[in-house]
Amino acid sequence: MRLPVIKKHLILFIFLVSLTSCTTIFENNYDVMARKALYDLIKAQETYHDKHGKYANKLAQLANYNLKYHTGIVYLEIRSASKNEYRAISLPAESSTARVFISDTSQGGYYEADEVEASKYVLGALNFIRSEKAKQKTNTLLISFLLFSLIILGLRFVSKYKGKENNHCLTSYFISLPALGWAIAILNHVNDNIVFSPKVLTLSWTAITASLVCIIITLLWLRNRNLQKTPSPVLGLAGCSLFISFISLTIVTYILAKFYPI
Repeated sequence: MRLPVIKKHLILFIFLVSLTSCTTIFENNYDVMARKALYDLIKAQETYHDKHGKYANKLAQLANYNLKYHTGIVYLEIRSASKNEYRAISLPAESSTARVFISDTSQGGYYEADEVEASKYVLGALNFIRSEKAKQKTNTLLISFLLFSLIILGLRFVSKYKGKENNHCLTSYFISLPALGWAIAILNHVNDNIVFSPKVLTLSWTAITASLVCIIITLLWLRNRNLQKTPSPVLGLAGCSLFISFISLTIVTYILAKFYPI
């Protein structure tokens, strides 16, 4: 196999892996609340420092500085504070993702703790969370190989059947794959606790649009073709495109209707 073809395969594989392992796209609602609480604390600390010449070492000192968060849901604590430095942490009171958000002026300000540092604050549920993440990574890897196999199949069809009379069918097939990748990703990650951010909504509507475009292109191609003279494998690929698009459209529409009612 020639090197350019290998590079093309690799790029497509990386794209689909990133599409199905969207941990930064799909965020738990309580993690978002915890991060917002820390952002509010950072703003309150700066205001307090401007007024008093030092940072607050207790949350009660920031009560009048628009610091509001859901106690019992979000655990927020100022770990230490002095005239010129402070360290604070924030995380869900019952974390299911082991994400810990930290503001430490001695380390450049806001950052998210890595797994080693997070383990200091997330104790009882950490092993369970790790096992769940491992299962999700395994599912992601299997799904990625499936999608990569579909890409290889499509490229083989391109090498054998490319031409003006089949290009629309081949294009439709490749349009359907990113939509399928997103449908699998959203099915694998979304639940009642996931925030439907603008990014998630944009990608979901893009997947719906791509699926509809694929269906229209394929149906128009089938209508304008002499099916008796069309190679059976190409007709099979068209059927595969329609099936993938209908599945993707159904999954994404169902997830939106269930978890993001208009």
